[in-house]
Amino acid sequence: MNSVLSNLLSLTSIISPCVVFGTCCFFLTKKSSVEAILMTIGSGIGLLITIFYAFLMPLLMAGQNLAYTEVSKYYSIVGIISFIASLCFAAGLLILVINTVKKQPVIHNQFPKSTDYNHD
Repeated sequence: MNSVLSNLLSLTSIISPCVVFGTCCFFLTKKSSVEAILMTIGSGIGLLITIFYAFLMPLLMAGQNLAYTEVSKYYSIVGIISFIASLCFAAGLLILVINTVKKQPVIHNQFPKSTDYNHD
């Protein structure tokens, strides 16, 4: 029972990377651009790393008697890959925000002027 509960709780850490990856894939299908590609790559690798940390790393450590230096080496390699994935996602998000802000129209010219002159 305790094992089932701990497995279910470990699944909660995968929900948000799945949502972000799904959103990035949807954005990529709607608009194939550099920012969509960068965000999808970054979130996809981030999802894989989350799965690695949640499931594969505990299985790897339980199945083999690894020394601390070997475990540390795995975490360092995965950390570097995670850093690169985060940079890809952040660069894509920054490009998206810059392009969105550039395209935003000026709001004060959008509304018609009032023609009601009966306010004394």
